Amino acid sequence: MMALRTILVPVALSPACAWAARYSNRLARSLEAALIFLHVTGRPGHDLKDFLAAEIPGASYRTVVLKGDPAERIVEFARKECCDLILMPTHAHGRFRRFLLGSVTAKVLHDAACPVWTGVHHEDAPLADEAIIRSIVCAVDTDASCTGTIRQAQELAARFQARVKVIHAVAAADPTSDNVGEMELRRYLFGRAQARFSALLDAAGLSAEVTLGGGPVAQVVRETALHEHADLVVIGRGHTQCGLGRLRTNAYSIIRESPCPVLSI
Repeated sequence: MMALRTILVPVALSPACAWAARYSNRLARSLEAALIFLHVTGRPGHDLKDFLAAEIPGASYRTVVLKGDPAERIVEFARKECCDLILMPTHAHGRFRRFLLGSVTAKVLHDAACPVWTGVHHEDAPLADEAIIRSIVCAVDTDASCTGTIRQAQELAARFQARVKVIHAVAAADPTSDNVGEMELRRYLFGRAQARFSALLDAAGLSAEVTLGGGPVAQVVRETALHEHADLVVIGRGHTQCGLGRLRTNAYSIIRESPCPVLSI
């Protein structure tokens, strides 16, 4: 069972972090979890308590202010305090906004040992503050770790009484082509993926229906999330000490393109 007893929320006192404060407060209340807000600064003058008092008045939380490299301090603090979850927005600035997550978020996703819950801050379509989870999309690859990701998505869905849609993107399969050769290739790739998932799920004693979609991974996941009116996308995530599967190499693009928050396990 995925424990979610302590949620760490790094904040930089920005509009995106104001969303994270409000959203995490609602999430912590629904999960009955403790909430820690961490601000890493290189200079004095930032008042974290005033920021939080304005955004979540009357809420219960702990505040910590540290100095140093933000990503390093976040990862170190999460490990030292045995935090179960890091929740943070992405920060994409400048002309390359569409292609970046923000260096701090990217580093935390790469190095943190615990799950990371991210919400992309779209200026034209801000995320809702309500942490209501009714629909979860779980995106998986065909490696053995997929069963753990599916199991944790199902456990999370049970806690929120939400439905789960498991999706696998077959990137090489063009769903729009009516070319006979490409249609045959699509049938072959889908059949191979279905056989692989059947074997993995049977071996893990896990019951789940895996839907297949053809096309770029981030696009398939985004379209599925929109179709399912998803409140959360759950994906597996690689670490520096592990081999990176194909889905994991697409984690950043999935997070960028997702219409809802993404939980990277």
